Amino acid sequence: MSDRERLTFEMGLYKATFPVDLTYSESHFWFQTAENKTRCGLSAYAGRLLQDLFRIDWKVYVGEAIACEQVLGEVESTKASSELYAPMSGKLLDINSTAVDDPSLLTVDPYDAWLLEFEGKPERALDPKAYVEFLAAGWEETLKMLKGQV
Repeated sequence: MSDRERLTFEMGLYKATFPVDLTYSESHFWFQTAENKTRCGLSAYAGRLLQDLFRIDWKVYVGEAIACEQVLGEVESTKASSELYAPMSGKLLDINSTAVDDPSLLTVDPYDAWLLEFEGKPERALDPKAYVEFLAAGWEETLKMLKGQV
């Protein structure tokens, strides 16, 4: 998927890119919707902040009805441990076991490694330009948080 058109967000020394054929959530997931199914994964921005993702523990199961912002489980990286919240509502159709077995796939090329598949479409999704603008608007606060100043 490296030949896809992408927007770029400068993160200090690093860059995060976002394919323009996907939509995004403010919780840093990407969405790819076809008919009434949506696959999602972590955006390059989330991957860059988490770095070295090595564990995902789930609190939900395939077939469950999931509410937007419901706690799905926990991700752990060398940088932090964090709860993972649902980026949308809908029936959980699948969890990508390959990505769960090797979570680093989610940060190596986040747009090749989907994480979850839902029935339905996201209630709130940003186009790539709006997502980059959202990131830019919160970047100073993110930097403070990363430096432990918040």
